[in-house]
Amino acid sequence: MNNSSSIEEVVLTENGEVYNPIEIGIVSLITKILCCAIGIPLNVSIAVAITRLRRMHRKSRNFFLLAIVLSYLSFFIVPVMELIYWGIYPDESLCRAYVAVIFVPQGLLLINMLLALIDRYLAINYPLQHREKMTNRLACCLIVTCWILTIFLLKFVYIVGLGILRCELLLLHVKMTSVIFIILFASCTAMNIVIHRQTKILLRESRTVEATPDNSVVTNNQISTVVTSMAVHVGRKKLGQLEMEATHTLVISMTSLCVMPFLNFVFMATFFACRLVFGQLECSNLNGMGYLIKEISLIPAIYGPIIFLVRNKELRAAWTCQIIR
Repeated sequence: MNNSSSIEEVVLTENGEVYNPIEIGIVSLITKILCCAIGIPLNVSIAVAITRLRRMHRKSRNFFLLAIVLSYLSFFIVPVMELIYWGIYPDESLCRAYVAVIFVPQGLLLINMLLALIDRYLAINYPLQHREKMTNRLACCLIVTCWILTIFLLKFVYIVGLGILRCELLLLHVKMTSVIFIILFASCTAMNIVIHRQTKILLRESRTVEATPDNSVVTNNQISTVVTSMAVHVGRKKLGQLEMEATHTLVISMTSLCVMPFLNFVFMATFFACRLVFGQLECSNLNGMGYLIKEISLIPAIYGPIIFLVRNKELRAAWTCQIIR
């Protein structure tokens, strides 16, 4: 551990020493092993199913879905590095790599969710233009570009040389990460609400669509043309299912976001508020809460893909075919 950093720059322990970002207890060890054993094969199998089956390539939304699954998969990079550091290679170089990776999976998940929500908004409100303009190539370019931009912003402190990458947490890095998470979370929340309300409006409009009958005058020298009235009625049961699906989509998406990274930046806000009022050393006992937040952050990477499999028939069929093979 490098102790050359000043007290104002890095996170410290209760004893005033530089806080080591990698610490694993027995409960944490078991949790990480179980999460990795379940989450990594699950996310890999879904990603392979999307990439291998050609029918999944026909719709651009599946590429945004793949990006979300890959961001879930990236969650397990951090616990794998922690396990290696704890049991095999407790070297500072690995700890520095760990510091370079943390916060990135959460940021990628948020930006991928935001892109997927924007894609759904455009598909709902501008279906023809969306089908024509949103090609698979454009979707991939948007995803890659936003990934690069997100990583650059999250690691801006180290990239431009404002801080030196060591086995420690720079307070400036944590502050900038908190701001980025808040902006992305607020954007995803707003898009969720907008899409949910728009979906309910469209469902109400689709209950009964009637075309006024147009009976043309029949004469001896003209061809008779009769346009019969059409009424498209969506059954109440089906409407109820659609309404519930729209509501569940909002609730499930918001739950994923609230579990992580909402807890992350709530913890960060609490930490900095405590530092502002009581000082750094008095708030060092909050470091233990950070470990709990890290464990909780792995949960969405497991239940998120399961939710996709349950609610997405196309994905479930592709994944089943992949498993059977």
